[in-house]
Amino acid sequence: MKIESVPAEMTACVWRGGSRVEIETVPVPEIGPGELLLRVEACGLCPTDIKKIDLGLAEPPVILGHEMAGVVVAAGQGSEKFSGKRVAVYHHVPCRNCRLCELGRYSQCAGYKKTGTTAGFSPAGGGWAEYVKILPWIVKGGGVIEVPKWLPVTVAILMEPLNTCLKCASALPDSKGILVILGQGPVGLMLTAIAQRNGWEVVTVEPLPERQEKSIKLGAKAVFRPGKDLTSRLEEVAGPLGPDAVIAATESEEAINGSLGALRPGGTLILFAHTRKGQELKIDAGQIGVAEKQIIGSYSSSIELNLLTRETLLDDRFPWGEFVTHVFSLGEINRALALAKHPEGGSLKVAVSPDPGVVNA
Repeated sequence: MKIESVPAEMTACVWRGGSRVEIETVPVPEIGPGELLLRVEACGLCPTDIKKIDLGLAEPPVILGHEMAGVVVAAGQGSEKFSGKRVAVYHHVPCRNCRLCELGRYSQCAGYKKTGTTAGFSPAGGGWAEYVKILPWIVKGGGVIEVPKWLPVTVAILMEPLNTCLKCASALPDSKGILVILGQGPVGLMLTAIAQRNGWEVVTVEPLPERQEKSIKLGAKAVFRPGKDLTSRLEEVAGPLGPDAVIAATESEEAINGSLGALRPGGTLILFAHTRKGQELKIDAGQIGVAEKQIIGSYSSSIELNLLTRETLLDDRFPWGEFVTHVFSLGEINRALALAKHPEGGSLKVAVSPDPGVVNA
């Protein structure tokens, strides 16, 4: 079922290896039973996708981009209920049948690790293109979420990263106290807003002045620059015991060790930014074995949080409209990637769109 005319070809950003992404004309994906065709309105640039390019972690050629929202313009048999709907899309869903799903470890499920959206080539997200095919298990598994037409697309594309932040926040101890968040990029700022609203006293660590100001605006009690004196600075605001928890939304080993040293005995450190295997981190093991501090990981999203994520995204007490600061055309993908990797001028979340004029209007 189609609700509008769909061209045979489209513009897409194709990574074929190296440091640059190429702008190419490729076929619009054809859909079958149970599948959907999404006309992309916008797609965010996730650090995970950027790592795939910079570190060669994907098998080219691929069309990346998974933080996407748009309109369903064609629906295969069995998925007609989404025809014409404006939706945000998750590119992963768990099987819900395996042992890991029984344990609630959805992001570790083998089925979850399969990407279920594509604009061509091997499924890799596909949001950096005009159209994306959504595969049947994503449609059936709850990965397509309807969003109101009045919601700005720059807010709708935050659905997936916001879910990951809510999942990370749910891993914090039940007894709220002082929380240190390392890094105030887009996800770090989301975590600050969520944790402050949940009753934590938030202290943040961030080198960029514009992001320091944003952190305070979102409720941080104090903001420090990373440095060798970080442990003592954190002890100044947290008292002799130190903070109760730390979320590392940065890969900085210096900041992680500084905050781990300040963390109170029995406190919790959550690694949130370490999203690739083989990434080494040197820490003081005595902080774990003697002081009984805990280090845990939080990775990707949780299907159980989809409803809460939608509710939080629609909650006007949060300034989600301020998070996407730049929207580039597909043809400007390399400029967009450069800004995402090297923020300047108050930039936060960067996105691409087939029609940025409409998005920015």
